[in-house]
Amino acid sequence: MTKKRDILIDDTKFSTTKGPWFGELPVPEGGDYDFAFISDRTGGAVHEMFEKGLEAAKRLNPDFIVSIGDLVEGYWTDEAEAHGEWDRIDPLLAGLGVPVFQTVGNHDYGTEAMIRVWRERKGIDYYAFRYDRTLFLVANTETAPLSLPEAMLELMQQANRELIRNPQALFMDLMRDLAGDNVPAEAWKMTEDTLIDPHLSEEQIDFFERVLADNADVDWTFVCLHQPAWKKPDPVFERLERLLAERPYTVVSGHVHYLEVTEKRGRQYIQMGKTGGLHCFEGPGDIHHILSVKMRGGVPQFEVILLEGEGGTQTLDAYVKKTADTGGIGAEKTGM
Repeated sequence: MTKKRDILIDDTKFSTTKGPWFGELPVPEGGDYDFAFISDRTGGAVHEMFEKGLEAAKRLNPDFIVSIGDLVEGYWTDEAEAHGEWDRIDPLLAGLGVPVFQTVGNHDYGTEAMIRVWRERKGIDYYAFRYDRTLFLVANTETAPLSLPEAMLELMQQANRELIRNPQALFMDLMRDLAGDNVPAEAWKMTEDTLIDPHLSEEQIDFFERVLADNADVDWTFVCLHQPAWKKPDPVFERLERLLAERPYTVVSGHVHYLEVTEKRGRQYIQMGKTGGLHCFEGPGDIHHILSVKMRGGVPQFEVILLEGEGGTQTLDAYVKKTADTGGIGAEKTGM
């Protein structure tokens, strides 16, 4: 049987040779293989934690790495500043020596300037790829325009400039110092309800429907999202779930900076914690980590690779979302 390694692009929309990935998939040897997921770096990157995550992922000797978005602080309205930030991050990915596939995040794509720069540098904002008998659907949950007040955007950009000059500074401290008394205390409070606002497009699901039909023989399918779209009523995402219903699959997202696993329809929906990003919520899922995935017999085995302190590993079992009766995600946190 031919061992497949294909990158699949929606040629009804895109006509470009560019893509949000670095390196080339190795030729599958057939059977078992390993890869890794990395999560959010932004919202005020913890100094050198993302780099530590990349090195931890590389040490796993994976066939490839998947980022689920938010690699740059972003929110720039000036294209030169957006390019400047990508000029600092892209070489880290390109020089890793392991293929890296990117999912677009809100920080990466959150303003008209960021969208133009993404398209100029990376070409497409959703795609799929196949590696042997595993299929990956890489979606864009950021298709609706960002609705941040101009004053808040400028505040975030000022804080980003300070972080560039002083990477060890704390983003939220910079934001509060810059805002002074002009921003009320309640404006800094964050909840899942206000934080999660995914926007997938029907054209993506049309494309994924064709990809799924053409790759009905795979053992497993991964859906890569930035925002955890299953946490808000969304008919577009629900359509994708219906297309996936008869096959084994796993959904992986980020955005909330809190590791939590939802079990739904006999499948796992994994909301990753952070790989260098801002501390948002209190609780056991508030960790810096990457996710090791070992495909064994066509089925994924997950291991949480801890990045703080002495490191170590954990299973996902400790992060399965609890019911309303026993509590879930930690208390709301002052954050951004």
